[in-house]
Amino acid sequence: KTEKMILAKLEIFETSKDLRDPTLSVATLAKKMNTNSKYLSEIINKHKEKNFNNYLNELRVNYIVEKLQNHPEYLQYKTSYLAEESGFTSRTTFTTIFKKVTGKSPSEFIEQLKTK
Repeated sequence: KTEKMILAKLEIFETSKDLRDPTLSVATLAKKMNTNSKYLSEIINKHKEKNFNNYLNELRVNYIVEKLQNHPEYLQYKTSYLAEESGFTSRTTFTTIFKKVTGKSPSEFIEQLKTK
């Protein structure tokens, strides 16, 4: 029952602006969800099949991908802005994770969208 409740809260979290908070940690999120970080981690591992950091980073990349695809003005922004906008504290980390999630670097991804 508790698990279902946390999963429901995670679904809400996945579309909230909280995921873009660069200071967000598993502990902060657990506190917001009235649970402990160990339990929250377990649920994310079990249901999302990844650890908290990978889960969060993927959500952040997907957020920016959605912006790039649906808001043409985002195609003009620098990578450092996109990184910051999605909650990454480092452009390098953002670029690495973006490439891991999408298979392309942010600039390749943007180029591809521009030519469509």
